[in-house]
Amino acid sequence: MKEVERTIHLYRKVDVNESMEERHEKVMEGLSKLGAPLGLKDSEIPEIPDFGTELICFYDAKNIKTKGVSIEGSYDWRDKRMLSACWDELRYEFKITYKLINYKKIIYEDLPKVINIFDPYVADIFVSSSYSIAYKESYKSEILKLKEKGLKIGKLKDILFILSPVMYFNEESYNKLIKVPKEELIERLKGKANEVQLLEKGIYIIFNDKADITYEEFVEMNNVFKPLLGLI
Repeated sequence: MKEVERTIHLYRKVDVNESMEERHEKVMEGLSKLGAPLGLKDSEIPEIPDFGTELICFYDAKNIKTKGVSIEGSYDWRDKRMLSACWDELRYEFKITYKLINYKKIIYEDLPKVINIFDPYVADIFVSSSYSIAYKESYKSEILKLKEKGLKIGKLKDILFILSPVMYFNEESYNKLIKVPKEELIERLKGKANEVQLLEKGIYIIFNDKADITYEEFVEMNNVFKPLLGLI
């Protein structure tokens, strides 16, 4: 079940008062000052994308100094009638086996800087779809009970059911998804999580900093930290 690909997801709720063009320029201005592998310093900056006739538009970029890391983003259409389901996304994909990837530098130093630039609702490092599927299969009855209550599962929904090794929550997402006061959570995580950082607008947690985390370690991480976050 071991896989080497990693994806960083950052999701930001659409602000109907901010145009896609304004958001793109702000994000690119920030990334242009950030070096490799997550930034675009000294690299080509992607032009403002075009919606055309669609409700979502895309762009992609690459740092000139880093091969093997893709940078992609998307913007949803700004419409008050659709705001509950509208998200802007920034995504990075890379392989942890690539020789120029320093995984710990990415999670301890680089990603918090990107988070401060993008100002997401939530962010995480996604490990493996096979890990998530197997984990959900192990908790079918619990998931069914939540769905019977009308609750929607997922970090952008009502219930956070699966923790990723690295996660960020802004104030809004934290208050919705986590059931423990922030000050108490910080105390609970001392000596257990690898890192807890209070960023400009939220909390950044490294539950596990192993680049090659196994499925067994992934399950153990969830079993240890979900109760501490008040998720079970």
